[in-house]
Amino acid sequence: MSTISLSGLDQSDFLCKRFAYLASSYFDRPEEARTPGATVPLENLFRLLQMFRYKAFADERRSGILAIQAPVDQHTIGINGENWHTKIESALRGALNDTFAGIPDEQAIAEIQSALRWLATNSDHPTEPILDRSKSFLDQLTARL
Repeated sequence: MSTISLSGLDQSDFLCKRFAYLASSYFDRPEEARTPGATVPLENLFRLLQMFRYKAFADERRSGILAIQAPVDQHTIGINGENWHTKIESALRGALNDTFAGIPDEQAIAEIQSALRWLATNSDHPTEPILDRSKSFLDQLTARL
């Protein structure tokens, strides 16, 4: 199955929303989180959180002669001319602020990632407050996207 968008439009925010929704649903059915199909949303959310943590959202911006030689990438700019990550970053920031007010980003992201890790592996069970905050974060993220 191809993962390339045939429409030529970036759908990163839609996929992020779908992944957050699925991950949130796994908190109610953790056994489903350990199926092969659950790997995609859990790993991608984990990676997005890493990118957010280290401010690693960046698009390549070629200039000069290199731009002439490279194929045009239609998937880096969204419908409104924004970078693929703009809406996702904004949604992540808002969901973190709503769910983890007063908790440093580093700690909040570590808690969410520990919950995602537990969902995927069934090891190192986080505390109930961490699971509750992580699920709430994913619900907020879904709503914002």
